[in-house]
Amino acid sequence: MNDNYEWFIFGLVIIIGSSLGYNILINNYFRNLSFLTGYIGLLYIISILIGLLIIGIQIQRIILNQRKLLSTNRPIELDLRSLIYDLMMKKKYRNVFFISLFGYAIIFSVVSGIIVYQPTIDFSQEYSVLIPSIKLIYCCGGIGQYPNAALYITEHFGIMLFPLNVILLIAISSLVGINLLLITFAIENRPKNNVKWILSAGTLTGLFTGCSTCAGLFLSNILPGSLILATIVSYGSQYQQIFLIITLLLLISSPFIILRNIRYLYKNGCIIENSRIFTKR
Repeated sequence: MNDNYEWFIFGLVIIIGSSLGYNILINNYFRNLSFLTGYIGLLYIISILIGLLIIGIQIQRIILNQRKLLSTNRPIELDLRSLIYDLMMKKKYRNVFFISLFGYAIIFSVVSGIIVYQPTIDFSQEYSVLIPSIKLIYCCGGIGQYPNAALYITEHFGIMLFPLNVILLIAISSLVGINLLLITFAIENRPKNNVKWILSAGTLTGLFTGCSTCAGLFLSNILPGSLILATIVSYGSQYQQIFLIITLLLLISSPFIILRNIRYLYKNGCIIENSRIFTKR
């Protein structure tokens, strides 16, 4: 199987299908059968791990194919896969990717509630738990919200793990890293005599999605305070879901938009770094 993304799609189908299946089973058939929910929850977590593993296999295949192309010592035509692989082979851009990935992962963990710090609340008294301890909850709620695990590390610090949040943490942080990787390369190789190039649609899109959490702050600044508050209160999780979908679409599409600008750089001989990648003129 080559870079046709069959493994990737298969992994996504497993993750989405198992999430829907677990939600339907727990909420409609096993709500009162607590002795079974633990086993079903374990099977669900295993299926998610299998889905992520399959996606990882697809990514590994892409890397191996790009490495094989590189070993032929022939020029490689420019596309998103070849460009990302070429940049990841360079320490400077590899550092940009991993710093962006881990930096954004920390921001996302705090904003989404994965990392919990409540200095005014003693967890042991408020939730009647031991410190440290782990509390597992299998039922019942929205898709991807259960089973979840609460890790009480200290009296004021803990970690809350939801299947959906963990998947989004991996996906969004990786996409942010890729976006900032491409943005850095594009900016460093932009035409020196054309400062307006930096304001192109692709770069602006990438910069905006590079900190997608900041988009919420951006929206709260351009909308009247009462309006944004009313919107969040009125629509709640629906607002968050819509915003999440928009963020993911931007993060997925912006690398292709940035690639269009990078093609312009290659065609006009603006690339100042050594590379075996070429584009058709």
